[in-house]
Amino acid sequence: MLGIGLCRLAIGEPRASEPFELLSSLVISPTARFFLLLTRLWFGANDRAFTELRAFLREVAVIFDDVAFHVFSAICDANRCVGWCAMLPDGQPVLGIRDGRGTDIILRDDEAEYAPTLRPMGSVRGFNLYGIEGFTLPAHLPKIHLLHDGRDMLGSGIDSRAIWRCEGFVEGSAEGLKGWCRYPNNLAADDHVRVHSVADNTPILDATVSRNIPDSLVVEKARTPFLIKWDDLRGSQTPAVRVTDRFGQEFYGSPLDALAGARYARAQAQWVATKFPSACPTKTPLPTFNQPFPALYTPDFREPEVPAGTGPATRPVAVIIPVYKGYEVTRECIELALRWRRPTDRIVVINDFSPDPRIVDFLGTFEDQEGIAIISNERNRGFTCSANRGLRQVRRDEDAILLNSDTILPPGWIGRLQESVYRQPDIGTATPLSNAATIFSYPRNDGNNPIPSYDEVVEMSSLLAEMDSSRIVEVPTAHGFCMYIRAECLHQTGVLREDVFAQGYGEENDFSRRAASLGWRHVVCLGTFIGHAEGQSFSAFKGDLIRRNLELLDGLHPGYHRLVNEWQKHDPLGEFRRDMDIRRLSQAVGPHRCVALVTHDREGGVHRFVQERALALSEEGFVPLVISPCPAATEDAYPRWKIVPYLMEDYPNILLSRRGSELRDFLLNLNCDRMEIHSYIGAGIRDIHWISLFGIEYCIYIHDYSWFCPQITLVSYNDVYCGEPEADVCQSCIMDRGTANDDDTTLPRLRELSADIFQRAVAVITSCDDVATRYRRHINVPTVPGQWEPPVTTQDVVFREKDSQDVRRVLLIGAISIEKGYNILLKLARHVASAGLPLRFSIVGFTCDDHRLLETGVVTITGRYGEGELTSLVQAQNCDWGFLPALWPETWSYVLTEFWRQKMPVVTFDIGAPAERIRTAGGGLVVPLHLPVASLAAVLMNPAQFGARQ
Repeated sequence: MLGIGLCRLAIGEPRASEPFELLSSLVISPTARFFLLLTRLWFGANDRAFTELRAFLREVAVIFDDVAFHVFSAICDANRCVGWCAMLPDGQPVLGIRDGRGTDIILRDDEAEYAPTLRPMGSVRGFNLYGIEGFTLPAHLPKIHLLHDGRDMLGSGIDSRAIWRCEGFVEGSAEGLKGWCRYPNNLAADDHVRVHSVADNTPILDATVSRNIPDSLVVEKARTPFLIKWDDLRGSQTPAVRVTDRFGQEFYGSPLDALAGARYARAQAQWVATKFPSACPTKTPLPTFNQPFPALYTPDFREPEVPAGTGPATRPVAVIIPVYKGYEVTRECIELALRWRRPTDRIVVINDFSPDPRIVDFLGTFEDQEGIAIISNERNRGFTCSANRGLRQVRRDEDAILLNSDTILPPGWIGRLQESVYRQPDIGTATPLSNAATIFSYPRNDGNNPIPSYDEVVEMSSLLAEMDSSRIVEVPTAHGFCMYIRAECLHQTGVLREDVFAQGYGEENDFSRRAASLGWRHVVCLGTFIGHAEGQSFSAFKGDLIRRNLELLDGLHPGYHRLVNEWQKHDPLGEFRRDMDIRRLSQAVGPHRCVALVTHDREGGVHRFVQERALALSEEGFVPLVISPCPAATEDAYPRWKIVPYLMEDYPNILLSRRGSELRDFLLNLNCDRMEIHSYIGAGIRDIHWISLFGIEYCIYIHDYSWFCPQITLVSYNDVYCGEPEADVCQSCIMDRGTANDDDTTLPRLRELSADIFQRAVAVITSCDDVATRYRRHINVPTVPGQWEPPVTTQDVVFREKDSQDVRRVLLIGAISIEKGYNILLKLARHVASAGLPLRFSIVGFTCDDHRLLETGVVTITGRYGEGELTSLVQAQNCDWGFLPALWPETWSYVLTEFWRQKMPVVTFDIGAPAERIRTAGGGLVVPLHLPVASLAAVLMNPAQFGARQ
């Protein structure tokens, strides 16, 4: 809107005032008001300019002063005023007095009246400019009157409170007090925040949060965000505060006691620790304050700087393993724990009254064995109680690991966990990566990964150790499948709450939040990988336990779910999982060469073709890399490429930015010397053009007409084939219908970039002559024919004669959209119904509007079908022949191939690849594209007769 007004003003359009008037009525916009003044002056509306300038001078701080002083003086001159007055962005008054009229000035506010000392500032348009020496704007923001020879100047009665009206908001966060502020009528003012104690009004902070650049051409002043860290206040002792601007104007949200939740959570955690103490409760100081980390606030999850290791890196560890069911996995877990324990470590197994005699007998073999102790419950007490029996065995200077009995342990796992905990003094727990451990899962972060073998666990753990990551990734909670606990954290927090969490699930989350309230942090151990069979002990009750206990968690720790959800949304482990995937992929590729297949992010024929190409390349000994666009991780980030290697292993985390050289470097590092470009849709033609400049040989496969038609299918405004007109007609079509290619590139630029990409390609491959001919009309490059599918024999695919009274059943397959002939089909069905013809249509698939077709009574629709269902669904329809009603020149047709595989002849229109294929191979009938509905119905009643005429 502002731009419209400026353009009109620049060309001398009198209606330039309209956008400025509208903006001024909708938002607080000093910029719109100023240009409205300029417009009034330009077009001689002096009376309105005078009235609006008077209000402007009183309510808005000066903007664009190099121009503004000329505008103010010109309007004053046109209205024969002695002078004007205004306020500068720093709160200082400024005056413009007509030449020869003297400087007898009086300044008056609600507390004082005096003759100020004027400071010359130059002159413009016959007006001398002055400032006022020694003026300080009073904190209570009075109205300021400036009188010349006893009369108010234009703008006198400057409303300081309007000019300095502050809009602000403040709230607590994990990092500190955050919010925003602005002076909407003072674009160039610095934004200032003051923090005072509510109790005694003691100043705690007085700071400028931003220095605004004057003369910004913006509709309205943007909000200035601020973050005042707790360390800049009083840390964990920050009291209830009042937050204001420099003049004491209070922000919304103030006063606030942002740490009330932290203090409450800490008190609660200390109380619980007294009810469920460890064997060695301690009075040692809690960790130094790092942030208020109850679930009330969501942290930024920023990666902290890592200082040198702290504390004893070789402290003895007690490994606590509760046991109930699952003999095989339990046996493997305990044997591995014993094999890989260090001399100072010990294993504590709690037999929770196991009903499996094999487990009882197995545990009996360890009686009096060094390094392991067996504790047996006299009855089944559940996981939490059993875990607590073990945790209460932990000594004062002994760390603990709470370990599920269904875990698979690699060499060196204890040391790696310990190293993670002792990287910083306030880290209380560490949890390793695993195949199934909620937010700690890898490679898929949803835990939907297969259970690894022991060898796979060792391989993955070795790879992690080689990466030797020093990152500290903080998490909102540890995971009890394998939770390393520092001794001080355990003894200060206490053990698990067996009064609340019954047999398990959620008890470690409660422990983690209590520990966090006491100042302890929780991290991911990136140095080892531990397999997890998951849920061996109480899998039958898992769903009920999780549901109940998650509800309890949110009651005990309000906001816990939001905290975890925000962590997952932010995904601090995403970059590490990506690096791991790339490392694993590099090893898997080895000496093989890779081929990149660049495609779109949609389903359909292109997706199917790319998958078949990947399979064929894999059989030839290449490693195919399917590359498709995907959205940015956050609103302010760049969109990305998703790379899916066509291998047995899963690599779901390879997401690379579509800006810069990430993708090129990735491909070259994997020995990729060939690319196939199948589509630019979803990414945009400019990103594909960038890929074509990587210096890697590539060919192009043509699947549609998007390279020169933003509508993709050559269908025009009336939903029929456009005839491929001249470019100006295409441009009109785009203006009327928009684009379907997810790209805002102009038509000329689209065709220019497409031509450049095609000309540098090793080959441009088309499915048939029809497609090649159409492309040569628009992008004149040589093409070569390609094979989209293996040939299907059509010798015995013929139309059979039907008795005149027999019902003809016609089959359609797939998603019937407008381009695929929906409107023709609807007209045809209505005609058949009204004429009472013995013709019925079966659609295996769906349409863009099933309801209207079903209303005719001559159409049945199966709905969407899954992979592998098509053949049985087609056979169940018991149809006589097929119909392909597409109105656009399709570049292939998998549906036609499926008809032929079912030995079913097809009727189609004389356009595109299906028509060319039927003419070449037989197996159907080609009819004119714009055949009237009645004639089309007659053909479908007896295609054998019409086929004989051809």
